[in-house]
Amino acid sequence: MNDTSDLQTEQPDAPEWLYRLVLLLIVIAPTQFAYALDPKHGPYIAYADVLCAIVVGLWLLWRLSARTGKRLLWPPVAVAGLLLAALLSAGVAESLKAVGVEIAQIALYFVAAYMLFADVLTTRSRIRAALIALSIPTAINIIVAAYQYFTADDVMEVAGLLSNRNLYSAYMAMVLPIGFGIMLWLRTPRLQWLIALGTAAAILTMLSTPTVWIAILVIAALTRLAHREAAKLAIGVLFTITVAIIIIPKNHHATVGELLDPQERGHMYKLAEEVTPDGEAVYVVKKRWLEWKPALNMMAENFVTGVGAGNFQLNIGRSEYYGFLPNVKKSEPDTNNLYLVVGSTMGFAGLICLIAYLLHFWGRAGTLWLKVEDGTPTGLAVGLAGSVVAIALVNIFTSLFVRGTGLIWALIFAIIIVTSRGAMRETSSHRA
Repeated sequence: MNDTSDLQTEQPDAPEWLYRLVLLLIVIAPTQFAYALDPKHGPYIAYADVLCAIVVGLWLLWRLSARTGKRLLWPPVAVAGLLLAALLSAGVAESLKAVGVEIAQIALYFVAAYMLFADVLTTRSRIRAALIALSIPTAINIIVAAYQYFTADDVMEVAGLLSNRNLYSAYMAMVLPIGFGIMLWLRTPRLQWLIALGTAAAILTMLSTPTVWIAILVIAALTRLAHREAAKLAIGVLFTITVAIIIIPKNHHATVGELLDPQERGHMYKLAEEVTPDGEAVYVVKKRWLEWKPALNMMAENFVTGVGAGNFQLNIGRSEYYGFLPNVKKSEPDTNNLYLVVGSTMGFAGLICLIAYLLHFWGRAGTLWLKVEDGTPTGLAVGLAGSVVAIALVNIFTSLFVRGTGLIWALIFAIIIVTSRGAMRETSSHRA
């Protein structure tokens, strides 16, 4: 499954009703409202994912009925490899249901949703509308998180419309570079300041480390390509935000103190045995870091097929993987390293496919800003490149391949492809 090099843009764009459904999907995607088949163990079916499946079905019906000669934009071949690795891992999986859920998610996010977005958002006006649609739930998430910031007792609850601080911060790290990149090339000061203030509010409510620092570093790197005056504004905003994070007690504790303190703390993370035979308290490194070692052991011992897609949590606590390392009962949710999860559950081949998938879009986004018109398209292109870097880095510390963020990941990659093919030009009649 590799994308074609030419767009047959003489064919009609997707109909207006389908385009509006896609915008609706984008608006509700960055949430984790879901129906739980089992209240404790899931799986959890996100309402946004259900809408996505419906819209994909309607899109396929339109495609079949319209019989257009326009070629489909298939995802890169690495996605086929990832699906194959997941399918092969089912032969050793403890839970076939978990394998099925994982395959369904890969197919929905990285194949169906990606192809839907790439086939519908094919013009500058539609991409602009999609970005505006994305800004709506992003702004709502920031407002909700700001309220939680001042009212919640636990920093874990500062999560916007997502389930915890880690996913909220990961989502913001993924989308903020796009808005910030556009801001750097805007010629409307009021809109520049509005985006700058929104970015500041988002970062101040990101209480997950090191994700917040990834967001700051990525958007700071974007300023190197900006015009001098815009770069001055951006650097001033980022410097102010960084100082605020360091001196505000709540932010300092969550994003600096926790980063520098490697010890696992908190009642929900207690060990099975909290004292040594000599009566001393057991010192244990935070499970989010400690878990990397057993995950590597799991991948090494199941090098070919892994332990089964979606079966990470069913296997990671086994004593043969932890060895002499102390194992806490629970860890903070959504702190798994996605690369280790994929490598240990789908084998080394699955890990290579995931990395190849990311590299494919980095190859597209890395020089995209050189191929578009000056102005807002340049800002978008720079922001998309920053977003790819953020996605790659954030997945080391959490996973964006979950409900609430997976669809937006697919959206960003689809926009990269259609932009690289000339969709941000004045008309859609040019070929890349």
